[in-house]
Amino acid sequence: MTSAALSLSVDARPAPNLLPPGRERRRLHVVPDAQSVLAVDFQGGGHDPEFGPQHARSSDLPDPAAWSTRLVLALMDVMNGLRPPAQVERALVLDLRERVRRAHAVAQRRGARPTRPSRVLRVRVCENADGVAEVSAVVHDRGRVRAIAMRLSGVDGRWLVTVLQIG
Repeated sequence: MTSAALSLSVDARPAPNLLPPGRERRRLHVVPDAQSVLAVDFQGGGHDPEFGPQHARSSDLPDPAAWSTRLVLALMDVMNGLRPPAQVERALVLDLRERVRRAHAVAQRRGARPTRPSRVLRVRVCENADGVAEVSAVVHDRGRVRAIAMRLSGVDGRWLVTVLQIG
C-alpha cells in the first residue's frame, strides 16, 4: 500500500441544530454573586413562631435520669474516641456539637483507648421548671472520677442539652 491510499480527507462541519424550529440557542452569561450584598431579615414580620422549635412539657419527655445516664455514657465514649460524634449530636445544641467534635478529634489523634468502659456512679436530676432539668453525674473514666453537669431543655418532644460542663 502506498501512503496516498492511506490518506483520508476529513470535512469539518458545524454540529447540526437539534432544537425544534423557532428556538435558538442561548448563550450563558455569568451573573455576579448578589447574595453577599443582599440583607435578609429572617426574624422580621414574616416570622411565625408555630414553625420554629417548640417547648415541650415534662410530661411529654422521657425520664431525665435514665435519658441522661445513657447520654453521659455515650458522651464519654465519644470523647474517648470510641464512638463517632454523630451518635450524640442530635441531643446537643450547635456550639456543644463543635466542642464534642474537637474532643473526639483529640482522642482520635491521641490513639490511646481506655482499658475499661466508663461507668456512671451517680446521677442527680433537678427539674427547675416544666420542660427544664439540671443533671449532675459522677463518672468513673480511665482511672479517674469525673463530674459532669448538664442543663436539659425539652424541645420538640425530646431533651436537648443546652449547657455541658465536664470536670
